[in-house]
Amino acid sequence: MPFWLLLVGITLILMSNRLLTEGMFLDGVTYAGISRNMAEGTGTFWNPHYTQTLYPEFRQHPPLALGLEALFFKALGDHLYVEKLYSVLTFLLSGLLLALIWKRTTHNLRYAWLPILFWVTIPLVTWSATNNILENTMTVFVLLSVWFMLLCYQKDNKLWLFLSGIALFSAFLSKGFTGLFPLVFPIIYCAFDDHRRWTQGVIDTLILVATMAVLAGMMFWIFPSSFHYLKDYLNIQVIDNGLHEVTVNTRFFIVLSLLLQLIAPLAIFAFILIMSKLFNKSERKLFVFSLEKKWFYIFLLIGLSGVLPIMISVKQRDFYMLAALPFFSLALGHLALLMMDDLTQRINPLLQKWMTIGAICFLLAGFTLNLFHIGKYGRDEAFLKEMKLVLKDIPENEIVAIAPDDYSQWTWHAYFMRYGKVSLDDQQPHPYHFSYHP
Repeated sequence: MPFWLLLVGITLILMSNRLLTEGMFLDGVTYAGISRNMAEGTGTFWNPHYTQTLYPEFRQHPPLALGLEALFFKALGDHLYVEKLYSVLTFLLSGLLLALIWKRTTHNLRYAWLPILFWVTIPLVTWSATNNILENTMTVFVLLSVWFMLLCYQKDNKLWLFLSGIALFSAFLSKGFTGLFPLVFPIIYCAFDDHRRWTQGVIDTLILVATMAVLAGMMFWIFPSSFHYLKDYLNIQVIDNGLHEVTVNTRFFIVLSLLLQLIAPLAIFAFILIMSKLFNKSERKLFVFSLEKKWFYIFLLIGLSGVLPIMISVKQRDFYMLAALPFFSLALGHLALLMMDDLTQRINPLLQKWMTIGAICFLLAGFTLNLFHIGKYGRDEAFLKEMKLVLKDIPENEIVAIAPDDYSQWTWHAYFMRYGKVSLDDQQPHPYHFSYHP
C-alpha cells in the first residue's frame, strides 16, 4: 500500500506545474483546436480543419486521435481543460494496460507499481500526459496490441491476434508508422519461447499485417475519402517532411534522447540494487532476474524496436518514442522484481507505518502543488494575457492581419484558433490587426 500511495504522490508532483495550468506545447494546442472544430462541425473526421489560412484541410497526421478527442469536446463542450482531461485519461489508460501486461508476465499485480514507477519518472511521460500530443493516444493502442498478443499466446487463441491487429491499425491511424513497431513482438516472443519456433512468430506477424491490410481495404471501400486523406498524409508528412525536413544534427539524436530520459529510472534501479546488496549478505548474484530472464530481453528488444527505426529520418523529436518507453520500464521491472520482493519481505510493521506516513506526505504534497497552480500559467503567460485582451474585441471566425515576419509564429496561430476561433493572415488587409513584441 505505501508504494501505491508513493507512486500517486510522485506522479502528481511531477505533473503539478502543467496539469491545471494554462498554456501548452504548440502541438497540443493545435490538436485541441482541430478537435474542437471537428466537434462543432467545422471540418470532419476525414477532412479536419485547422484555421482558414493555415491547413484549412489538415493532412499532417492520421485523424483517429483527433476524432476521439473531438468526442470529448462534443460531450463536455468547449472548455480549456477538455484537452488536458483527454490527455491525462490516455496516460491513465496506458498505466492500466502496463499493469495488465505486467500481470500477464508475472501472474500477479502485487508489484505492478514497480514498472509504473519506472515509467512515470521518465520526464517525457508526465510531460506528454499534460501536453495533449497524438503519441498519447497511440501509446494506448500500442500497449493494447501487445496485451492482446500476450493473451493470444497464453490462451492459445488466435482471436486475440486479430484484435491485436485492430489495435495496431488504430495506433497507425493515431500517429502513423511509429505505432507499428509491435509487429515484431511475435517474432521476439517466439524466439524466447521454448515451446514455439521462431517461424511461428513470423507467421503471426504476417497475420497481423494481413489483418491491417483487410481493415484498410474495408475502410477505403466504406469511406472513399479516407484513401485520399492517407495518400496526402504519406506524401506530405512521410515522404516530403520525413525524408527532407531536417530537425536534428545527427540521426543518433533519438538514441541520445532515450539515454537521457532513462536516467531517473536507471537511478531508481541502481538504488534498489544497492539496497538489495546491503541487506542481503548471502552469496546471491549481483543481478537477479525475476521469473525467467526472457521477459527482460523481450521487453528491452521491443522497446528498442520502437526507437531505433526513427533514426531512418532526420526529422526527429524525442516524443516520437513515447510509445516505446513503457517497454523499457517493463524490462527494468522484471530485472528488479526479485530484489524488490526480497527487500519488501524485510519491512517490519514499524517501518511500514513510517513508510505509509511518508507516502501520504508525498500524496498531500502532490495535491497541494496542483491546487496551488490552479489559474496560473504553465507557459506562454505574457503572450496569452496579451492575446486575451485582443480577443475581447474580435468576433469568432474572423481573420486577423499580422506582419509577414510574424506568420511563422505557429504558436500564435494555435492559441488564436483554440481560444477565439480566429485565423491569422499576412497577405491582405483585414479589419483587425495583431502584433506582439515582448
